[in-house]
Amino acid sequence: MQFDGDPEIGKWATRFHEHYTRDSRLEKEFLLTRELVITARRWTSYVDSLVKQRTGISRAQWQTLSALTFCEGPVTVGDLARNMRVRWPTAIRVLKELEALELISSEPDPGDARSRLIAITKEGERMMQEVREVLDPTRARILGALSDEELVAGTRMLEVVMREISEAAEGMG
Repeated sequence: MQFDGDPEIGKWATRFHEHYTRDSRLEKEFLLTRELVITARRWTSYVDSLVKQRTGISRAQWQTLSALTFCEGPVTVGDLARNMRVRWPTAIRVLKELEALELISSEPDPGDARSRLIAITKEGERMMQEVREVLDPTRARILGALSDEELVAGTRMLEVVMREISEAAEGMG
């Protein structure tokens, strides 16, 4: 197998095949997971800088606003944290930042005095429009080399990987 995704790996990983047999399943799994990690890191860094430059908000903030944009009405902090796959304390910290910026509102939950209902404000929706004005054309430019079928297949592959990671992680605790 060639190191097609990272031509530099062949230059520095000269002992790679002492650890992974050429064309083996283990080699393929290693190369895929390595590309996933490096690509996710590079994509995240790239879009973070673009969005921050345009809006001044962090990835955690715009991802939270994005999640709220897709929700029907206010949601509890717990539900939001679960849907975003983040820990409750992380969600609380970001929500406090967003509330200070008046991008979200937080009200007591009438059904549970211990809980709060979070909703995006009009200013938050305006901010998400700015974020989309950065992300949508960026995604189109970067992913434009892929066909619709490749996008669907890639999404399905990542869903399987995420499911397997989630199941393995649940088994740990």
